[in-house]
Amino acid sequence: MKLAVDNREAAFEYANRGWAVMPLQANKKDPHFELCKRAYLSATTDIKLIDFWFDFDPNINIGIACQTSGLVVFDIDFRNGGELLPEFTPTYTVQTGDGFHLYYQANATDSYRGKLIDGIDIKFKGYVAAAPSIHPSGARYTVIDDRNPVVVPKAIREQAWKY
Repeated sequence: MKLAVDNREAAFEYANRGWAVMPLQANKKDPHFELCKRAYLSATTDIKLIDFWFDFDPNINIGIACQTSGLVVFDIDFRNGGELLPEFTPTYTVQTGDGFHLYYQANATDSYRGKLIDGIDIKFKGYVAAAPSIHPSGARYTVIDDRNPVVVPKAIREQAWKY
C-alpha cells in the first residue's frame, strides 16, 4: 500500500480501512471541537464529511478512534521510560515525537488498562494522533510498518487486560 503524504489523503486511506478518523487541531493532538463536538465519539469513515473538514481547515491533524476502529494502540514514550518489549510482535507501527504507536486488533467488547507499564500507555477508549500529522514538538508522525494490525500478543494481552 502506498503511504499517504498529506493528512487528507491519509484520512481517506484510514477510512477505507474501516478506521474511524477525527479532526485534530493543526500541529496538536487536541480535538478540533469546531468540527467534532464529541471528540473521538464523532469519529467517522464518511469520506464526504472528512473532505468537508479539510475544506474547512486544510491544516488539521488527524486522529483515529481506537475502540470504534477495532484497534488497541500501545503508546511507547521513551522520555517516560518506555521501551519496545520483546513480547511485542511486528504490527502496524507509527513513529511518534518520542517513541512509537503499535496498533493491534481489538474487539469493541475488550477491556484494557490505561497503562501497561511506565512509559507505555494503552489507547483503547479514546484516540491517537495519526500519521502523517505533525506532533506538537514539530516532528511528523511517520508510518514505519504498514502491515495490517495483528492480534495482541498473548503475553502483552495478559498484562494489559482489565478484568
